[in-house]
Amino acid sequence: MIVTFKSKASGDLIYFKDAALRLLDLMGRDEKVPSALYAEDVPAALQQLQQGLAEIADKENAKAQQQEDGQTSPDGKTYISLNIRALPLLDMLQKAQKKQCPVSWE
Repeated sequence: MIVTFKSKASGDLIYFKDAALRLLDLMGRDEKVPSALYAEDVPAALQQLQQGLAEIADKENAKAQQQEDGQTSPDGKTYISLNIRALPLLDMLQKAQKKQCPVSWE
C-alpha cells in the first residue's frame, strides 16, 4: 500500500505504508489513513518528528560503530535510514508551517 502526503505548501509525497506509518507514529499521530493535520498542529508534529528521528539516528550511529559495515544488509542491499526517507516530509512540514497550511495523507 502507498500513502500520499499532500499540502498546498509543496508537492505530493509518496511513501510505502510501513515507512509512512513509522513517520506518522514519530509525529505523534495514530496509524489512521486517511487523516490530516490542521495548520496549527503542524509545528508540534514537526518538532516531534525531528526529535524522534534524532533518537533513531543516535541508535543507528551506535549500532554502526559496533559493526564493520553498518550500511549494507546481509543480502548485500544498501540500507536507507528512516532519517533519509523522512527528509522530503520534513521539508513539506517546514513549508506548511511557514505558509500555515494543513497537511493531509491518504
